Amino acid sequence: MPRPAGRPLCAAGAGLLLLLGGAAAEAQRFEVEIQKEVFRQIPLAIAGFAPLPDGRPGADLATVARSVLAADLDFTGLFEVIDPTFLPVEVRHVKPGDQAGILPMLALFKVQGLLLGTLEQRGTELALEAHVYDVERGTVIVARRYLGDATAVRQIAHRLADEIVFRYTGEQGVAQTRIAYVAAEDGARELYVMDYDGHNPVLLTGNRSINLSPRWSPDGRLLAYTSYRDGNPDLFLLNFQTGGRTKLSALPGLNIAPAWSPDGEWMALALSRDGGINISLMRRDGSGLRPLTSGSDISVSPTFSPNGRQVAFTSDRGGTPQVYAIDVEGTNLRRLTFQGDYNSSPRWSPRGDRIAFVSNLTGRFQITLMNPDGSDVQTLTSEGTN
Repeated sequence: MPRPAGRPLCAAGAGLLLLLGGAAAEAQRFEVEIQKEVFRQIPLAIAGFAPLPDGRPGADLATVARSVLAADLDFTGLFEVIDPTFLPVEVRHVKPGDQAGILPMLALFKVQGLLLGTLEQRGTELALEAHVYDVERGTVIVARRYLGDATAVRQIAHRLADEIVFRYTGEQGVAQTRIAYVAAEDGARELYVMDYDGHNPVLLTGNRSINLSPRWSPDGRLLAYTSYRDGNPDLFLLNFQTGGRTKLSALPGLNIAPAWSPDGEWMALALSRDGGINISLMRRDGSGLRPLTSGSDISVSPTFSPNGRQVAFTSDRGGTPQVYAIDVEGTNLRRLTFQGDYNSSPRWSPRGDRIAFVSNLTGRFQITLMNPDGSDVQTLTSEGTN
């Protein structure tokens, strides 16, 4: 993936000297260099957001923008965010366009990237402009101008953070993502959504009932969840663009644990059917319902493979909860886990090369990884219950 700075994030290991013996009086000598990858964070200085000459931004907005941006970049683990107070005073007051004179100075401090920005507020409108420079080459890595309401300064900073991550790595950042979650309130379970960093919580349900298992559609516009609002655990769909809610499945018994297909057109869910709880597929409008599994056992927690061709899930059909997989046509059912008597809650990795799940091999629940065929099982956690 492209990194504009052009510097490798690895260090060469020491040379290895090999002596090849033989009949000759003097052995031949070959020097082989071994490369060892060592991740190194990118030192990035954020000089702050100076006001434009004709603007009157509040100092608090500039402070918020810088602190949010620094927290976002630090969260990625890719950057070592340098506090400008630890750098020469000239760096703290430099403005975009005047950076050439201080880049050599920053290079002495091993800084690789410099962010300079301006923040302008007029009334309720806000304009944030930012440039990120490669200190060694003097080239521009990021140049962006964002417009928005002054109350959206955090969201603007999140957008800038994701742009910086993308320019350095070629992958999208997570600063603009949101988290849907369940909160207990006086005996009820309500759904909320918040920014990834815990800010801006918004109540979604407020029906004083039990609401569970929120699941985002791949495009982030829809949220499927189960609610006991009408007495039965029914499956609902919330549209964030329109604010509308649709009851997708209200079969007697459970309608739970929705999982989206990668294209967002289908959902897998667990339904009370055939004397048990089984996995079924249906379109996102509630049509096309068809079973994937059958029987009197309990099958729950479906998850699609990234290519949309397989579904992994938890089932006790073998006597204990284990992870299984099945093709979306309802064929090729196979068991994936065999270690221990409790393995559940599978989740396919975005690349499709691994499945994460919860296992209990030592009396405590731990996060575990395996290949999609059940091989190469690796336990990630060891302390506490996970």
